[in-house]
Amino acid sequence: MRILTAPDFTWEVKRDMQISSNITVIVVFVAALVGLACFGAVSAQEADRDVGYAPSDTTFSEIHLSDDGVIAVDTAGYEWSYDFDRETFVSGVPERESPDVPAGRDHVGETVDLPVHERCVDEKQVSPFERRSITVGYDEYVDGDIITFGRVTIRGWVQGDVKSYSKRVLVTESGLVEGDVEAPKVVIRKGGLVRGKIIEGTTPLEFSDFSAPFSANFLIVVVSSTAILVFLTFLVVSLMPQQVSSFYRCFANHKIKTMLLGWLFLFLMLVIMVLVVITIVGILVVVFVPLLYAFACLMGIISFGIMIGRAFSIRFAGEERSLMFQSLAGVTVFAFLWLLTAVLMGAGGPLSEGLGVFFLVVSIVITSFPVTAGIGAAILTRFGFREYVSAGERIELKAEPPAPAPAPPPIPSDSSPALPSPPNDPSPDRPPGP
Repeated sequence: MRILTAPDFTWEVKRDMQISSNITVIVVFVAALVGLACFGAVSAQEADRDVGYAPSDTTFSEIHLSDDGVIAVDTAGYEWSYDFDRETFVSGVPERESPDVPAGRDHVGETVDLPVHERCVDEKQVSPFERRSITVGYDEYVDGDIITFGRVTIRGWVQGDVKSYSKRVLVTESGLVEGDVEAPKVVIRKGGLVRGKIIEGTTPLEFSDFSAPFSANFLIVVVSSTAILVFLTFLVVSLMPQQVSSFYRCFANHKIKTMLLGWLFLFLMLVIMVLVVITIVGILVVVFVPLLYAFACLMGIISFGIMIGRAFSIRFAGEERSLMFQSLAGVTVFAFLWLLTAVLMGAGGPLSEGLGVFFLVVSIVITSFPVTAGIGAAILTRFGFREYVSAGERIELKAEPPAPAPAPPPIPSDSSPALPSPPNDPSPDRPPGP
């Protein structure tokens, strides 16, 4: 057994700490080398992709022969041209300069082969603000504008403007652009046609690029439907207040049951119509089946509106309002979600359109509940003409013992006990003594 003195122990500790420090430095150095190697590989691949040779692991999705030579497009959408001198693919497409076109002036070229109206029959969908290269093929057309950060090559027909914020726009001999072309560099080959203006130079992003003309078609439909829904709500609640109350109680107390039953009968709607048709008077009655379904959906929306209006009246007014107020207020709040969706869908910009699609999905999901639950509640309550009591509620009512009858009050008696007579007083019941 080795016994260490204080100086030896201190030296051992220092040596261990130095070894640990050296190991830590070595590990950090190796990790830094690995990181630099990975970063260099990625940077080299990106550099090769942009200005150099194609990496060995590049996968091409399309290779075709054109006037520019052998052109390939990889899976990421980047274009490559084959360099026969180096016997490899290099990034980009060699550009053949055409006579300069003054910026800001109209350019008129010559068309080739068939007119674009006959040649370009395949529509190409282009997402706004694409970052990869966009190529409109010889027989393709774009119905709208092209706004991108990448390169644009027009071999077909663009029925709008073309704008690239960071790359060049090339219109080949067979290309036609109906609108303006704006990019840091614009190349128009002989035969290419641009009906609008050609603007060269870097331009900042504009708010107009994110927006589009407002379309009020969907909004008009939603506003008209909301007005009709509010009128029908007022009419039904005015004429059938008792039935609406009974319908609402079933709707609110049995949400899951009514919704599942509604989905079932919604899928069986066609079967029910067929069964009605094969009866004697079915042909005359079958037209009322869709009307009954529609009325059940209306009652479900009214009940859903009552739920919303009741929650709002208790929350903000502190008390429940009338049935008419709750139903009209709730239906209006429910319709506001569809109004917001219509406004966003009509704006047409990329951001507003995305939000509009999101709210459209939310509106459909929320609306499916009162529609299906309304069908189920209509079946359970016979459209509100019968109060629905579930099987569990019936068992509870039967299981509860009846309350005992109260005890009857005591009956007063007319006869009172006779008091004993004094001994000296003669009693009329006894004969007098001797």
